[in-house]
Amino acid sequence: MDLQMKLCDSVTGSLNRTPSFNLKVFRKFLDERNSEESRKIRRHTPVGSGEYSVGCWDVMSCGSTEKGSFFRLFYPVEKTDIYKRDKQWPLWLPRKQYGEGYADILTKNPKIKVVGKLFNWMGGDVYVPALWQAPLCPSNTQFPVVIFSHGLGGNRTTNTTVCCELASQGFIVASVEHRDGSASMTYRLTEQVNKHNVTASGESNSRPHHRHSVHRTHLYSEEWKPFEWFDPWDDFTYRNKQVHHRADEVIRALETLTLLHNGREVHNAMRTHFNTKQFMNRMDLSRVVVMGHSFGGATTLCTLSKDKRFRLGVVLDGWMHPLDEQVYDNIQQPVLMINMESFQWKKNVEQMMRLMSEEDREKRNMITIKGTCHQSVTDFQFLVNKAVGRVLDVRYTLSPKTAMSLTNKASLGFIRKHLGLKDKDTHDDILSGDHEHIIPGTNVSLS
Repeated sequence: MDLQMKLCDSVTGSLNRTPSFNLKVFRKFLDERNSEESRKIRRHTPVGSGEYSVGCWDVMSCGSTEKGSFFRLFYPVEKTDIYKRDKQWPLWLPRKQYGEGYADILTKNPKIKVVGKLFNWMGGDVYVPALWQAPLCPSNTQFPVVIFSHGLGGNRTTNTTVCCELASQGFIVASVEHRDGSASMTYRLTEQVNKHNVTASGESNSRPHHRHSVHRTHLYSEEWKPFEWFDPWDDFTYRNKQVHHRADEVIRALETLTLLHNGREVHNAMRTHFNTKQFMNRMDLSRVVVMGHSFGGATTLCTLSKDKRFRLGVVLDGWMHPLDEQVYDNIQQPVLMINMESFQWKKNVEQMMRLMSEEDREKRNMITIKGTCHQSVTDFQFLVNKAVGRVLDVRYTLSPKTAMSLTNKASLGFIRKHLGLKDKDTHDDILSGDHEHIIPGTNVSLS
């Protein structure tokens, strides 16, 4: 700024001799330019490319019970300059415990906290380019619904880039945080209750009274639940029980959204001051999609088999091992499987192919994205450079931006096609494999 002012002062004499020159306007221009150039936008995951900006909000219904639901809701808001409102962005790691949870999975040793600090350093100052508790886009539009299920060791923010893109394209997206032990970290909030009797007048009374009630303090205790290690990791009985538990959580998330759509009160243990009535009659519950990554892909298929309110499913590099015969027998809806090049193996793809019969060719599809790894659909690839990404196995040869763009376009194209939203691009070139980075079907030899 000192150099700028000296420059202004040095030319003041000559410029002031020009009648048309306004020094005040010139100084204002320099100040604004300096402010814009010097201001650093917070580190963030990618911004949605659609016609809407994105808002988000956390919901923990029935927080202390197994029947509860915990998810982050992403939704369309009125288009704005999202970069000028970065002070309203939430952190990608909502709490430091999530970074420690990721680290414990990586090291398989909860005592090694240095890696936890590394993860909190990498992700602790990363923000989500969504406006926290912003109002839903004001219109009469009903938005289709997507419920997202994270992979083994993920949580409700692991796939934020996918969720933000869908919300920017006009979807209401609930990203579930599973509580079956498969999340990197999660927690419950248990309300603390004062056991003293309270009379009708509100005065404390230790003696029995025929008009007493329990006094609620509205204070909550946190019960953290880290990732549960289980050996062998691919034990079918254990994982099959988990996948059904996870599918039930997805279904409960839909039930919570249905309550919001119907204008019903939803008890949120997060106790955020947010007008939930704005979601009344704003969801198109005839167009509901389930989507998930890895273990979340298996959860997607299990959910489709249980609840026909879900019109279709999108499986991102799915892990099929946890699924039982009943799941395969009961899936009737359209399914898209988007595989990553370096992850899949013969047995897993053979299980996928069970859903790819000739008679279902019109509503079942599989593609493979070249140059990608298993984490190419998560946010991890955007937190590190190429060298570190290869070491941590969160990046492969294709750039993260291209890998994510192809994943999102394929997902959106399939969803629009099968929900009857054909006024928007259905990205038929990607879904058919007519693209330089796409392999139709699989790259895995099944012979």
